[in-house]
Amino acid sequence: MSDDMPVAKVRDDPPSRPRGPGGARTLKFLHLHKTAGTSVRAFLERFFRPEEICPAGFRHEFRALDRDQLATYRMFAGHLDWEDLDQVGGPSFTFTVLREPRERLLSYYFFLRAEAVRIAREDPAQVNEAARAALAFAPDDFFCAGGPPSVRRNIDNHLDNHYAHYFARRSARLRYRSLDSAIADSELVAMARRNLDRLDGVFATERLRPLKWAVIARFGGREVGAWRTALNCLYPIQRIRRNQQAGTVATRLADLAALGATRRTFDRIEEMTRLDSLLWAERFGRRP
Repeated sequence: MSDDMPVAKVRDDPPSRPRGPGGARTLKFLHLHKTAGTSVRAFLERFFRPEEICPAGFRHEFRALDRDQLATYRMFAGHLDWEDLDQVGGPSFTFTVLREPRERLLSYYFFLRAEAVRIAREDPAQVNEAARAALAFAPDDFFCAGGPPSVRRNIDNHLDNHYAHYFARRSARLRYRSLDSAIADSELVAMARRNLDRLDGVFATERLRPLKWAVIARFGGREVGAWRTALNCLYPIQRIRRNQQAGTVATRLADLAALGATRRTFDRIEEMTRLDSLLWAERFGRRP
């Protein structure tokens, strides 16, 4: 997609950033898997001192920190539950980055397969169950029905309409509570839509330049100095896609077919991205 694609509204009224303990403005990046998060984080780190960056990249690491520790950080970025970040008070710039849903799902699947091979060379015991399943299962089994319940939950939690479930609940871990099964798809999408509207910014991997300028406007200038701000203006965030495998939706679907995928898998992929595609289309236009 070109830089002319629509971009979700970014709030342009950042409050002032008073200095002093507890008064500094914080940044909260809700990093979803396979959405250019490594590139985005590398850019964000240019605006903060190392000691201001929370080291927690995952939910269990964040929950191991107490409130006093959390109060010392100004930047939070990782695979974190949004509801957990409520513990960090004060004014903040909270945002996320989304990727076209089918593209994200297919990229994640092939990433899991590659990770399983890479990690197995070093220590087979460290290969997580989802990556092991992606490599061991035929596509129809991986996407449709294969594996014990724990593996199925792991796969579905990251791939089955992940945007809708994460933003509706503000958590990646709540979709399997018994109460959740009673939520209709229309209500789930409505809940996700309302929470997305609460964010200060929703950006697309295909067009990261608006994110770049939003961050510079809020955390540049006196915070990092004129010279570093100028360098950050030249940083090509919109062209960097670390950890992103090459390929398009079409080529990835062809790769799946070569692995033995049948119509069951392709129909399941459409279902696993149906709700997320509604949320995507509302902000960035119809999917390719």
